[in-house]
Amino acid sequence: MKTTLYYYTATGNSLAIARAIANALGDTSLVPIARHRAAPAKPASERVGIIFPIHAWGPPRSVEEFLGQLDSGGARYCFALASCGGTAANALPRLRSALRKRGGRLDAGFIVRSAGYFVSNGSGESGIIDLVRRLSGPLYPAEPERLPSIIEEVRAMKPNRPERNAPAGSWLGSFFHGMAAQSFASGDTKYGTSDACTGCGACARLCPRDNIALEGNRPAWRHDCENCGICATWCPSRAITVNGIAPASLGHHPEIKLADMEWREARG
Repeated sequence: MKTTLYYYTATGNSLAIARAIANALGDTSLVPIARHRAAPAKPASERVGIIFPIHAWGPPRSVEEFLGQLDSGGARYCFALASCGGTAANALPRLRSALRKRGGRLDAGFIVRSAGYFVSNGSGESGIIDLVRRLSGPLYPAEPERLPSIIEEVRAMKPNRPERNAPAGSWLGSFFHGMAAQSFASGDTKYGTSDACTGCGACARLCPRDNIALEGNRPAWRHDCENCGICATWCPSRAITVNGIAPASLGHHPEIKLADMEWREARG
């Protein structure tokens, strides 16, 4: 049975998860969501999956926009998997609602906890994060523990109610997600470069929103940011700064390399 997995990734976690699912299922195509910013996605597969990280308790803007390009009506089974540092709030029910508006459906939604997500300096959100987590109830199991059972459910095309955290935490997380999402686009004003920048262009090539251009051999941000941190995380020279200093975390998945993060199709 053919499967198509669409993934959005910044640290490589979601790509690693997509690869693990693809290897287990076989006959699976992996497609970066960034390729479909302005191009329709109509997979000729019986199973379709959407795999993405949580950004401030909700789907990244790029993922929500992708749903407007996705026509999964021909699939027998559509699922989503959200990777997060602890809480995903109401992200998956939100995804289901967006698909329904386009005449699609979400048959199942899963949450896994992953390490190695981007944290910028000076966010001032630690108290909010703690409050949402305390109201969200038990954390979902970590990826290595949870993924095998998810793969078996996907293989069997087993439906479920899209997973979410406890109601209070989900409501509060969704509220703050709406506020945060509005600020992300112009949030790239905090990014800059140190003298270590070599002008290699990796940041511009990897940015999933084409938000970075090289000007004078240095990156310039165009204020359509996702705040995913992919530019800082994967800079070969560790030259990209946040508020003038190195990010608090540059963690990325150990099995994913910079070349794996290239999402544009090769041209002959």
